[in-house]
Amino acid sequence: MKNVWNTYKSSVILLGSMILGGVIGFFWGEDAKVLQPVADIFLNLLYCCVVPLIFCSLSAAIAKMENLVKLRKILITFLIGTIVTGVISCLFMVAASLMFDPAKGAVLDLTEEVGNVSGNMNILGMFTVNDFPLLFSKSSLMALIVFTVMFSIAIIMAGEKGKPVLKLMEGLSDIIVNIIGIVMKIAPIGLGCYFAILIGEYGKQVIGPLSRAIIVYGVVIIIYYIVSQTAMAYIGAGAAGVKKWWKTALPPTLTALGTCSSAATLPINMIQGKQLGIPDDIADITIPLGANLHKDGACIIQILKIAFLCSIFGIPYATPRNIIISIVVAVVASVVMGGIPAGGYVAEIFIISAFGFPTVSIPVMVLIGTLTDAPATVVNVTGDTGLAMVIARVVDGKDWMKKAIKKGVIDE
Repeated sequence: MKNVWNTYKSSVILLGSMILGGVIGFFWGEDAKVLQPVADIFLNLLYCCVVPLIFCSLSAAIAKMENLVKLRKILITFLIGTIVTGVISCLFMVAASLMFDPAKGAVLDLTEEVGNVSGNMNILGMFTVNDFPLLFSKSSLMALIVFTVMFSIAIIMAGEKGKPVLKLMEGLSDIIVNIIGIVMKIAPIGLGCYFAILIGEYGKQVIGPLSRAIIVYGVVIIIYYIVSQTAMAYIGAGAAGVKKWWKTALPPTLTALGTCSSAATLPINMIQGKQLGIPDDIADITIPLGANLHKDGACIIQILKIAFLCSIFGIPYATPRNIIISIVVAVVASVVMGGIPAGGYVAEIFIISAFGFPTVSIPVMVLIGTLTDAPATVVNVTGDTGLAMVIARVVDGKDWMKKAIKKGVIDE
C-alpha cells in the first residue's frame, strides 16, 4: 500500500486540489477571479521553462543524430500521424453530430458583434521572426523550432568543434527538467486556483442554450480521449505501453485541464515522455512539434462549431460535401490556430469562408471554443506522447520500450 501511495501521491494530490478548486469556484462564482494572481504565478513559471526546454532538448536530440535520414523519418511519420489522427478525431464528432443535433432547442441572440475579428493570415510567417530576441518567446514556438533544427544541424556540421556545445545543451536540458520538478511542487495550489476560476466564470454558461452541444461534446471528447490514447499506446508498445501510458498520464492531463494551455503543459508532457522511455531523439522532437501542430481536440471543437451553426442557420450538414469540407477545414484550421498569433480567429474565418456563415456567428464560435477549451487541450496534449510512442515503434522497432527497461532508463 505504501508503494502504491508513493507512486500515485502527486497525482492524487493534483486531482484533489482541482476538485476542491472546482467546488470553491462553483459556489464562489465569478468572484473566484480574485485567485488569478496566485494561479498566474504557477503558469508563468511553467511558461518560463518552455522556451529553454525546447531549445536545449531539441538541440541535443538532433545534434546527437549522426544520420539525418532518421530525422527525416521521424518528421514524415509525425506529419502522417498528425493528419490521420486529426481526421479520425473529426469523424468521432461528425458521427455524434449526425446522431444528436448539437443545436436542437437552442435559441441564441445573434445580434451581438465581436470587437476584433482580425487574425494573422500569414501562415508561412509562423516559421520565422524578424529579430533574434523574438525567437525566445512562447508566442513564436514554431519559429524557435525551425531555428533550433538549423542550429542543431550546424552543430553536426561543425564536427569535433560542435561537441562541447552538444554537451552544454544536454547539461542544460537536465537542469531545466529539474527546475520543472521544483515548479511542480506548487502545482496543486496553482491548478486548484485555475480550476476555481474556470468553473466560477463559465460553469453557469454551460446550463443554457449551449448545454446540449456541450454535453454531446463532453461525451465525444471523453470517449475519444480514452480510445485514442489507449490505441496509440498499444500500437506503440503493446499492452505494456498501455499500462505505462495510463500510469503516467494524470499530471499532464490535469495540468492541461487546469491551465487550458498546451505550452504550459509541454514541460510536464516532456517529463512523461521520459517516464515512458521514449528515446530522447524522438520525444524531444515530436512532443514540442505536437504542442503546436498535433491538435485532435481542436479538430473536434471545429466540427462541433460547424455542425452547431449549420443547424442554427438551417444548412443541411449531413451531406457528403459538407462533411468532407468540415473535416478538411477542421484539420487545417486546428494546425494553423496553434502556430500563429490570433489563430483562433483565423480558424473561425476559415469556417465562415467555407460555409458562408454570417460574421455575427463569430461570438457563438468564440463562446463554444471557450467552454470546450479545457478538455480539448487535454486531448491535444496527451495525444503527443501517444503519437511519439507510435513514431518510436516505426523508427526504432516494436521493442523500443523493452530496450529502455533493459538499459534501466525506466522501470518495468
